[in-house]
Amino acid sequence: MSSNNFDASKCGTQKRCINIPNNCQNGGNCQYQISYAPAGDGKSMIIELYGRRDSPSMQYVAIGFSTDTQMGNEPVAACIVTPNGQVQLSYSFNQEGRRNVPLGPINPSDSQLLSSSVTPNSIYCKFSQSIVPTTNQALPNLQRAYNLLLARGPIQANGQLGRHTDRQALSTMTSMAQ
Repeated sequence: MSSNNFDASKCGTQKRCINIPNNCQNGGNCQYQISYAPAGDGKSMIIELYGRRDSPSMQYVAIGFSTDTQMGNEPVAACIVTPNGQVQLSYSFNQEGRRNVPLGPINPSDSQLLSSSVTPNSIYCKFSQSIVPTTNQALPNLQRAYNLLLARGPIQANGQLGRHTDRQALSTMTSMAQ
């Protein structure tokens, strides 16, 4: 079973997948799903991010690329539901003290949204990101190993990520490009 555009049938063959909780794809009860695979250009990765939406106030699903298991001092990619009901890709940086700072527009040579969907029950986006970003060094270098921090929650009035209502830290280091 797949979660709204997330095709779990290709996991393990064409892409690597992380499902939370483990094996949730079999019952269709995933809180989060992530996949990553090399893009055809050899310079970028295709990343999919899915988050279950428990209420209309859950307006984003995000992945942090951390060197430890704690929030603070890491880049974040987020799929955000805009006021008009569309999904946009947004990058930010969690500073020490847990302050999330938007990185502003990202050059399409470093990352771009490929597809997305939002339903009352889910947020999904698929995007490409350069393995080694060239125009914005604050983006994660996907050659490095990271603890992936997943979160979902509301958006603030200014459009920035609000405090997450749910979070999950993966305890194993993941290197997407290796």
